[in-house]
Amino acid sequence: MIPLFRVVKSGVYASIQDRGRFGYRRFGMPVAGPMDQQAFQLGQDIMGNEDNGNALELFLGGLTLEVLTNHRIIITGADLGAIINGGKAAPLWKMFAIRQGQLLSFTKPLNGSIVYIIPEGGLAAPVILGSSSSYPRGLIGESIKQDMVLYANRLPQLRLNRGLRIDNIPNYAQDITIELFKSPHLELFKPSSIERFLQATYTYRGGDRMGYFFNGPALEFIDSGDIVSEATQFGTVQVPSNGQPIILMADAQTTGGYATIGTVVKADLPKVAQLKNGGHIQFRYRQ
Repeated sequence: MIPLFRVVKSGVYASIQDRGRFGYRRFGMPVAGPMDQQAFQLGQDIMGNEDNGNALELFLGGLTLEVLTNHRIIITGADLGAIINGGKAAPLWKMFAIRQGQLLSFTKPLNGSIVYIIPEGGLAAPVILGSSSSYPRGLIGESIKQDMVLYANRLPQLRLNRGLRIDNIPNYAQDITIELFKSPHLELFKPSSIERFLQATYTYRGGDRMGYFFNGPALEFIDSGDIVSEATQFGTVQVPSNGQPIILMADAQTTGGYATIGTVVKADLPKVAQLKNGGHIQFRYRQ
């Protein structure tokens, strides 16, 4: 293992994530993995990391890292105002060299909310149940804390830097429309309430890797929205008794007892993940 970063400031929330922990949901273990699978995988592909490569996932900014070893990284996902040594903007969506003694800081969210810092060869992290993804609620891994040292798996290899074409870089809009697959629980809702839901705009009011919360016209039940607990997944849209939708995210619990209004199609999950507080969302059912 090679010491790569020392955490000078821990930021809002950061954790190590790989593709996820598959095959254990029946035992109550969430998949975890990246919130924005698209940005994560593009970074791994550009860097040429192996299939089980991981990354440092950061929400909103505030993180400062001291570089301990000359290396090479790529930053993908949101633009969180990454700067080097307090001044020069760090490149996004292309590989670049970092030097021992430099400070890499993420100052504020300019476009989107989640970024991936991907070293060549990945970060050294324990593999538990086939994955190095952190899931602190399940006592697997931990969030990134001040003075923690992060290690690289290996030194960089000699090859050309690569990046993503400018016209292929995602734009993380804060007013989005997403598609849902219909839920089997629609008969629990008043039909007029479902119509309002599909016509209204909802506002993102905060959340974490487990779920995002939204405010808008409350969905109304004919009788009750309580159901026998059933399986949930990344993208399930639950509706608790207050009628305000919750979109379950990468660390979603494996079962839930709230009625659901739909499930976000996989292609739209990165758009949801990259929302910031105050972002707006409209829902449509896939035809």
